[in-house]
Amino acid sequence: MFENETRIPAAELDSLPAPLRLELQSLLLGHRSLKSFIEILANAPLVLEAFLVFGNSLDRCGLSQELQAKLFLAIGESMSSEYDVSAATARAKSLGISEEEIRRCRCGTSDIPAHEAALAFAKKLVRKHGHLSEEELSEFTRTVEDPRTLIEIVAAVSRIHFTALINNLAVTPADHPLAKEIRG
Repeated sequence: MFENETRIPAAELDSLPAPLRLELQSLLLGHRSLKSFIEILANAPLVLEAFLVFGNSLDRCGLSQELQAKLFLAIGESMSSEYDVSAATARAKSLGISEEEIRRCRCGTSDIPAHEAALAFAKKLVRKHGHLSEEELSEFTRTVEDPRTLIEIVAAVSRIHFTALINNLAVTPADHPLAKEIRG
């Protein structure tokens, strides 16, 4: 229906303020290129700027790039976002995550127990809109006791959730090869 076009038009990046354009140039050159998404988000320059600042802060937090990529895979899949799953798959591959581990993460599991706990927590967080029972929260905090890590995972999930909402609404064309379907 929307093949090769988006329901929200791409903004002209040249019309953005110079500091924001400079930051985008370095982002768009990297392995985390999200060009089509960025062009759509640029319709609201202050939202784009906030998104970039939030992302830069998450890059400096205690969560490893590997765990952030795995969260991106799991939440992108949960949100049925073709764009996000494809971008997350490209990012995971660039970090050296195996095809099998990528598939597991998209299903919400991992070969690393702490990552599996984080993925299960993240998926529940999205599915239940943050309304986790004491038991569900305790299950996660038995694995990850640090409140900072808990908050950082919630922050990472909220960022991924935001991108998936925009990309699903806009039907954003993929910037990366499409990820293989895993659902039966």
